[in-house]
Order: sequence, then structure tokens, then C-alpha cells
Amino acid sequence: MQDRIKQELEMLSKQYGDLEVGENLDYVIIKEFSLSDKWNREVTEIFFAIPAGYPSVKPDNFSVTAGLKTKDGRVPGNYSEPQSHHGKQWGLFSYHVEEWKPSPDIISGHNLQTFLVGIENRLKENN
Repeated sequence: MQDRIKQELEMLSKQYGDLEVGENLDYVIIKEFSLSDKWNREVTEIFFAIPAGYPSVKPDNFSVTAGLKTKDGRVPGNYSEPQSHHGKQWGLFSYHVEEWKPSPDIISGHNLQTFLVGIENRLKENN
């Protein structure tokens, strides 16, 4: 599965730019994730864990650089802080993928990139 994760990380890198990846391929930090103008900042870092057993086991939850609020100063729903990971403070979004159907063909099934699409959609909700 390490080869599959490496391939998926390459896909993420092409779409999202600079990544920090755990030595054991157990987490990803996207360094500059663009946000809509509904938030109190234009970019944030995104952190999520790659679970043991991936891709059969789906990723769950994600974190952003601590202090994220809506443009009008509200704390988003299903969000809590502080959480500490890898020497940084994060705000955790409780986010659970409902449908997860990975395929041996990375492109045709669910993968880390489709997980990030879900994160993008969650951050577009802004509540």
C-alpha cells in the first residue's frame, strides 16, 4: 500500500502544491490551502492522518491552522481547538466521509484526492 499512498501523494502535490508528509506516510500537511472570502484568512494549512489500513480504512477528520473563524468572527460548527500535532496548534473539524469506495485503480475509486474534495466542500459551507 505504500506505493499507492506515494502515487496519491503525488496527485495531491500536483493539485495543492507543497506538502509535508509523515516519515511513515501516516499524515499529510498541505502548506497553502486556499480559502474563500467567507473566512478570516485567505489560506490555511490542512492536516489529516492517513489511517493504518488505508485505503480500506477511510481518512477521518481534518485540522486547519488554529484560529480559523468565519469572516464575521463566528467559530465554525463541528470545530474545536486547540489540538497539537507535530509542534503546531490546530483547529479540528469533525468530518466523516459517508461514502468510501476505494478501487485498485486509484483514479476510478475514492482516494486522498477525493477526501480533499470533501474537505473543500466542507470549508465552502462556512458554518
